[in-house]
Amino acid sequence: MQNGVLSTIATVTALLMGSLVAAQDNGDIPHASKAPYRVGPGDVLEVKVYDDPDLGGLFTVQYDGTLSFPLLGDVPIDKLAVREIQAKLVELLEKDFLVDPQVVVRVKEFRSQWVTLIGEVARPGKYYLQGPKNLLDLLTEAGGFTSRASGEVIISRLTEDDPRLFMTEDNGRESEATMRVFLTPGRSVADQKEALSLAIHSGDIVTATSTKFFYISGEVKKPGSYPVHAGLTVLKAVSLAGGLTKFASKGKVAILRQRSDGGTDRIKVDLGDIERGKNPDVPLEAEDIIKVGKRVF
Repeated sequence: MQNGVLSTIATVTALLMGSLVAAQDNGDIPHASKAPYRVGPGDVLEVKVYDDPDLGGLFTVQYDGTLSFPLLGDVPIDKLAVREIQAKLVELLEKDFLVDPQVVVRVKEFRSQWVTLIGEVARPGKYYLQGPKNLLDLLTEAGGFTSRASGEVIISRLTEDDPRLFMTEDNGRESEATMRVFLTPGRSVADQKEALSLAIHSGDIVTATSTKFFYISGEVKKPGSYPVHAGLTVLKAVSLAGGLTKFASKGKVAILRQRSDGGTDRIKVDLGDIERGKNPDVPLEAEDIIKVGKRVF
């Protein structure tokens, strides 16, 4: 049963990513804005000065955001775009050293801005930003989800610079902005498109979570493991398992739930009372085990 579920998840996520990439190509999901890349410490710049090649070469932006350039010394360039750096070098060289200098600057190696992508993607790791990037760009670059992905993506950021992120406090430590987005078939296409258009910023930690399961055994028609999703309850779980057999006892249902200390809680459930509205339906958690007992004749 679990292999079948994972196969279905893999198929669905592949279709979802494919359709959304196609939608983006059609203009439905815009790529991240084409704002210029801002240079920072660690980036490697290639500078060419025509008619004076000895001044050119490869230069690494220092930790204080300066570029150590011949004749000029340390030039502050942190957070400047390539065109701005080019104009600055021309201005400084023209002021005291050269007549009408022709300078070309390009980023040879992008090293100052990156995001960390972990979890259920084909190629997790550190991804350097070469300009604005959204969630779809990042997931596509990483090869998409694995077959174990749940479709839930968590974006963690140390500063709240996106109004769609909310703040959480952790025992007085530095605040972290966190957002959970869901790229699952149960979500509307509009919601999925909005999630995939979220801008990814330098320093973000992006986690593609694994699918979590519950287990059901005993007097149901299709016992086995099933993925847990938001809003899942014991009645819905029984329905997912094909319903009760003719031998099942609605009053002999138990949920086994692991505690954080390693122990197990046994939660007794009467499906009949839930159906009659006498008791509320019981929400399920990941790794819950549902046991459905047999009637005594």
